[in-house]
Amino acid sequence: MGNLQEGDFAVSDTKSAYSDASRHYVEDVVPSSPKEQERYQRAKEREARHNDDWLERSVNINDITDKFTPGAIGRKKGYKIKYVGKDYIVLADMIAGYLRIIDKHAGGFVTLDGKVSKNDKETHFKIRKRKDM
Repeated sequence: MGNLQEGDFAVSDTKSAYSDASRHYVEDVVPSSPKEQERYQRAKEREARHNDDWLERSVNINDITDKFTPGAIGRKKGYKIKYVGKDYIVLADMIAGYLRIIDKHAGGFVTLDGKVSKNDKETHFKIRKRKDM
């Protein structure tokens, strides 16, 4: 773990690290920045529009990162956390609580079986709360 930098975290329990990072972003970063407040508002509006669809495909973030990006270190990038693996990238939104999976070789978002899809409803997954995991 000596290679971790500030803002990085190990994958041993991705859910805990994701939740901690989300809480820090929402409670500490957003209130101190008008730019982040605008970002937050847009993300919450997007969540309100699409949350019912995302909930139909809710996922355990630990399972997803273990499957698509095993061993990856999460890195904060704006309001998302990015896990980069050999073949895939998992992007987890810290505001709206969803994730997407990118096939690095095909360059598109994928479904849970790894197939590239242009259908946004098939490629957005709500991150389950700890009690639902």
